[in-house]
Parts: sequence; C-alpha cells; structure tokens
Amino acid sequence: MNIILQNNKFVKDAKVSALGSIGRGYGVFETLRTHNKVPQQAKEHINRLFHSAKQIDLKPKYSKTRINQQLNKIINKSPHKDQRIKIMALEKDLIIISVPLKIDKKIYKGVSCKSIECTRSLPEVKSISYLSSYLSHERAAKEGYFDAILIDKKKEVYEGAYSNIFWFEENTLCTRKTDILHGITRDQIIKKSPFKIKNKTITIKELKKKKEVFLTNSISGIVPITKIDNKKIGNGKPGEKTKKLSLLFPV
Repeated sequence: MNIILQNNKFVKDAKVSALGSIGRGYGVFETLRTHNKVPQQAKEHINRLFHSAKQIDLKPKYSKTRINQQLNKIINKSPHKDQRIKIMALEKDLIIISVPLKIDKKIYKGVSCKSIECTRSLPEVKSISYLSSYLSHERAAKEGYFDAILIDKKKEVYEGAYSNIFWFEENTLCTRKTDILHGITRDQIIKKSPFKIKNKTITIKELKKKKEVFLTNSISGIVPITKIDNKKIGNGKPGEKTKKLSLLFPV
C-alpha cells in the first residue's frame, strides 16, 4: 500500500507541472525509514533537506516543523509499521511518499559492488537531479551487484551510488570526507564508533586489498561488502569489526 501526501493533502498520485522545477531537476529529497512507526533520524534528515535546498537557493514550501508534522501524518496513515519514506521539496510542492519497507536480510551476509567511473556534480546536495548515480546503480544492478562504487579517472574512490563507503585499516575505521554526500548513517557511525576514525582517500585498487569494507545508507544501515568487481574482500565473509559495529546500529 503506497500513500502519497502532496502539500499536506492525501492524493492518489502526485501531480506537478512539467513546466515547473521537476522539469529542470530543480529540487531536493530525503529517504528515511520507520521502525514500529517511529521515523529514524527524522530531525537529521529534515535538517539535511534544508541544507541541500540552501545550496541550490531553493526555499521549501513548509517549515521544518510543518514538514515533520506531515511526515508523522503519513506514517500514521499507513498500516505498515516499517515504512520507506521519501520527502521531495520542489519550488511549489512538498511531496511525501510512504511505501512498505522491504529488506532482503541476505545482504547482511555480504554483498558485491561494481566500480564505475562516475563523478557527481554538487555531491553534497541530495538533488532530484541524480542521473549519474541512478545510471551507475542500474548498470551495477543489471550485472547482479548490490551497488556501484563511484571512482574518478585516477581510480580514486568517492562513495556508493546510493551509499557511503567505509573500510578498516587494522583497528582504524576509514572513510572519505570531501566531495561526497554526508550520509545520516555515516555521521552516526562517526559519532558512536568504538574504533578510531580517520578521514582519508583511497584508490579502488587499494580498497580491494582491505580485509573489511562496508557501505551504509539510511534504509539498510551497515552492509558488509565481500566482493568488489571480481575481487573477494578478506575471506569473503563479513569481518568481526564490521559485525561489532552492526550490533550498535541494528535495523
């Protein structure tokens, strides 16, 4: 059961003008989940929505407080305890969509990712104009991969098409700091990790040599990467330090 709230009114399908901001890819969005009808990190997601909007000189139609009220309104309307919520802020519209949350638990045993050369313009903005990320993810998915790992011409790693990337160097947890989208789950891990955190860059060749690599996003949480392209990571199973972190961030 999909539920749509447009400008604080329930509708069967969202309708926007093709002549408006949607036709120019001018808008921002956030995706979050609920657990037992409780939105996870709602404040952080709404704050990032406004941060993204500010970067492109977009003023959302509603305040943070009113968006939060509409978020709870659609959550309570749904019969599902666990939901996937998308918030879209356009020039003249605010659209919130709730769909049942479905996660294949097999991903927590490890996933494979494909490295794809791709750089995003305005990487710190969660814009509705995300064709490069979408195409990278789709190309990877069509070959059976869980996500794409975005790299530049020098083979330097940035982030996943729909995720952030972490890796361990001994007992130090590493991740890139610049030219990426600062994920909500990523930030939570940096704040709460029992392991020392180091911000650094890495090439895809070096990343494949690491014993523990994982990705994060707001829907799936922490997902171990056990294969990149045709290279097995570590022993091909989730690492012990990754497992320890996962216990702190259950989904």
